[in-house]
Amino acid sequence: MEIDFLYDQIEFSKTVRVLYIEPDETINDDTFGLFFDKIDRVKTSEIALEHFYENKYDLIITHVNMPIMNGIELLSKIREVSKNITVLVISSETKYFVELIKLGIDGYLLKPLEIHQYTSVIQKVIEKLKNKQELYETKINLEKKIEEEVFKRNTSEKMLLQQSKLAVMGEMMDAVAHQWRQPINTINMEVDMLQYDFEDDLITKHYIEEFSQKISTQILHMNSTLNEFRSFFRPDKDIVPFEIRKALESVLVLLKDELVKNVIKIKLEICDDFKVVAIENEFKHVFINLINNSKDAFNENNIANKVINITTKIEKNKKKIMILDNAGGIPSDIIDDIFKANVTSKSQENGTGIGLYMSKQIVEKYKGTIEVSNSTIQKGSLFIITLP
Repeated sequence: MEIDFLYDQIEFSKTVRVLYIEPDETINDDTFGLFFDKIDRVKTSEIALEHFYENKYDLIITHVNMPIMNGIELLSKIREVSKNITVLVISSETKYFVELIKLGIDGYLLKPLEIHQYTSVIQKVIEKLKNKQELYETKINLEKKIEEEVFKRNTSEKMLLQQSKLAVMGEMMDAVAHQWRQPINTINMEVDMLQYDFEDDLITKHYIEEFSQKISTQILHMNSTLNEFRSFFRPDKDIVPFEIRKALESVLVLLKDELVKNVIKIKLEICDDFKVVAIENEFKHVFINLINNSKDAFNENNIANKVINITTKIEKNKKKIMILDNAGGIPSDIIDDIFKANVTSKSQENGTGIGLYMSKQIVEKYKGTIEVSNSTIQKGSLFIITLP
């Protein structure tokens, strides 16, 4: 028998697992054994179904005329389980052809077998099986690549978030050092004065009460600042409702001395005080990023009267937080890409482009949006966070 197959097709066909239903053994076993090594041969449709349910096959070869359950009934039951398994049908009649096409057969052999028709049908069936296998492998490889890319992206985002947190932590440590410097200086000065006044015999009960009050006030301020910083850096992973007013006020306590040092005025307008269901510290991270961006823009653009307006309100069943400054706005050539990683309007030594990217990731994590535009009236940038 002369077979016009390519070598790789023959190699592939040897790996195909076949379920062959032959009731009367009119076709020699070697007929299909020339192409397929893994053949399970059975004589009835009932036994064939048992094999089909218990094993995984690539190809089913069946006759139409069989006792009890014919080939059409058998294929109907098989199609209830698998729509895609490849099927080759053998028959001595053509009257079943239309019905078999409806069942989605992949090849039809007429008995007695004619060599050219037989080899042509077998070749097409093997080509279909090979294409299915290649498509399946492509699908698996693609899914694997997608999983790898998702893993890489998640890992990259975690690294960026960590970098962003470290950057904010550095700024916050500078801020707490600055906030503590003034109280510490005041306490040192009061202690020095206490020494001099003691030597001059000026210490009275009233003097001690005033001294104690001054020291307590400074310590209270330092303790309040410390508690805010501890709260901010705590690895809080609980998603719970928190009041937006308290979160913003907490951030302003953290940044208080930094804002004073840079002569920045904050106008906080709570039109609607609402709750947000999220990790509070993540949103504090967003607010600090936005306020620090405004601070840097003020300094880079040499703005004299520095003002940041923070407004909260509920509009059309949406919770909105708006942060508007008068720092000159964002350059038009990068404003559309400002939330992308490594895009920044700051000078090279002051910006990495991570802050706004991570702010967007955090807001979108809670089904929200963050948008930016330039305000022509205020001559600055307007960030709007919208939450469901």
